[in-house]
Amino acid sequence: MYATHDPTTAPPLDLLLVPGGITAGTLWIEQFLQERYDSTDYITSVCTGSVILARSGILDNKRATSNKRAWPNVILHGENVTWVPNARWVKDDSEANGKVWTSSGVAAGMDMAYALFGWMYGTEKLNATMNNIEYSPHTDEHWDPYAVVHKVSRCLPESPTKC
Repeated sequence: MYATHDPTTAPPLDLLLVPGGITAGTLWIEQFLQERYDSTDYITSVCTGSVILARSGILDNKRATSNKRAWPNVILHGENVTWVPNARWVKDDSEANGKVWTSSGVAAGMDMAYALFGWMYGTEKLNATMNNIEYSPHTDEHWDPYAVVHKVSRCLPESPTKC
């Protein structure tokens, strides 16, 4: 399979998902996100993909979450991001259309996708798909046992303004 577009020729996007695990050397991704923010309907991240959103400025003055194991590093990024420690996923409501969604780890990203698509399209067909693939999503966005496992607190003790 070959890419049909590069960042300069990509068509308008309905949904853009930023995966985690690629936080180094992402300046071109950050620039792409900045350029496409206004024309993209939804921007989401899974795991530490929220770091890229934060560094691009997309999470400024928004609520977000991320992987709890990486939490102490994640919350160092972004301007005035309200990092939500006890959340499986977060839908930021600072914009009426609920444009920005972030999730914790990979499995939480699947749960976020279920919540997002359910919010966008309803759950009737979505539930049929879940039954076909035998996946039972967690539907409580506040259920996050990994915040406990990784002892995540709202702020870093040495930097109480980075929350």
